[in-house]
Amino acid sequence: MATEYIRHFGMTETPFARNHDPKWLYLSTQHKEAIIKARWTVEEHGGLALIRGDVGQGKSCLVEYLMTVWPSQFGWKCAKLQNTGTISSPRALLAEVLAAFGLEPAHSAREMATRLESWLLEQAFEENKTVVLFIDEAQSIDSRAFPVLRDLLNLETRERILLQMVLSAQLNIDRKLKYFPALLSRVASVSTLEPLSPDETDAMILHRFRRAGCIDPIRLCPVETMQAIYRATGGIPRDVIVVTEATMKEAFLREADRLLPEHVERAVQDLAGRRPRMAKAA
Repeated sequence: MATEYIRHFGMTETPFARNHDPKWLYLSTQHKEAIIKARWTVEEHGGLALIRGDVGQGKSCLVEYLMTVWPSQFGWKCAKLQNTGTISSPRALLAEVLAAFGLEPAHSAREMATRLESWLLEQAFEENKTVVLFIDEAQSIDSRAFPVLRDLLNLETRERILLQMVLSAQLNIDRKLKYFPALLSRVASVSTLEPLSPDETDAMILHRFRRAGCIDPIRLCPVETMQAIYRATGGIPRDVIVVTEATMKEAFLREADRLLPEHVERAVQDLAGRRPRMAKAA
């Protein structure tokens, strides 16, 4: 339901909700390239695609987008590993993988690996399905469980790797992977998400306004205002969302009918104490 300030600006829902709903995702050039590289990896049964980036670059939203699009577009069976931050052992990781695909866990890691392999073979040869496992925030998995990822990628026939993986992770995943060369050697593609350019930041803001029902987003948020938002955020998507939403609220409180640079300035000042990255821009 649209709150008062959203209705004030002629929209039906908030354009800057802090969730991973793929309908809000703006696909920049680098996001499109990451999608293509990951898709090629899966299509070629290459095993592991890695999407990496700093905090707030839109990795989780991209994963949700692929989870939505790929099953309908290609017929792939996709699932996402949950609770990566609580995975502290090989057995726990296997149990989460089985749960992701709706399979019952077993008493031992060996039994679970056997159960998963049997199911993957059935999917590949009886159902003719490509199976994709998404692991978001992969850097949070305990290092003791990392060898299991390698073992899962070793489940293969002469023709193909049975389980395709797409890992999204923060940049510190590199430090973990270097201790597991056998897993690192299985990485078929790497994409790195970086902050958006000024033009891409503008496009992201306008995309979200349009999706929320704004008829004339340029009038609502003029170029000079978007430039101020870029200066405050450096093009980091999550910060763009936070600052633009705060700017809308500031403009509403000032009874303005559009967002102006001075509204951005006040919003950033208010945010600086709660978000250290904003303090530099304040």
